[in-house]
Amino acid sequence: MKRHATLWGAVTLLAAMPALAQDRGRTDGPEGSEYGKGGYEDLNGGRFSLEFNWGAAVNAEEPPRGAPEGPPLFLGLTASFWGDDWYQLDFSGSYVLDGGRLNLMVGPRFRTYGYPLSFHLGLRAGAIYMPEIGTRFGLSPIVGADVLVGRGDSLLLGLSYSPDIPLPTDIDGGDITHRVFMTVGYRF
Repeated sequence: MKRHATLWGAVTLLAAMPALAQDRGRTDGPEGSEYGKGGYEDLNGGRFSLEFNWGAAVNAEEPPRGAPEGPPLFLGLTASFWGDDWYQLDFSGSYVLDGGRLNLMVGPRFRTYGYPLSFHLGLRAGAIYMPEIGTRFGLSPIVGADVLVGRGDSLLLGLSYSPDIPLPTDIDGGDITHRVFMTVGYRF
């Protein structure tokens, strides 16, 4: 029995030799050679991004009387802090032309690993201002896909869907607005 334990111990030690022999990464070699060895982290484009959003915004119900009338479109801006390539914290503002809603929200967005195409899923929370009704707390889940392109993967192109849900719903015309939008941004 002792002979089998010694044999398996020797096999385990031989199998672990390559991992034990690897040294910590050095930073005096060619640029980019230290990734994966504990030298630097790999954030392709940087820690911050700024995105311009635009697209369709359809209200589930007619806006209340006295609310601004306009086409079913919206414009928005999103500033993001990238904790890593798979996680970002968004600070977002958008204005819906039909009904005059203004959304100011913050929340996390999680991205899949993939290059250059990545899918994302997130949840934002914040204030939804509706003329003639006032300000309400709201939630806005987001799902979509984006592509990092350009030199240094700094240009962001995306397509997303996000319902804006003022809480409580169905009171005084504060219903859900469905947004489908495109994004163009820069990561720096």
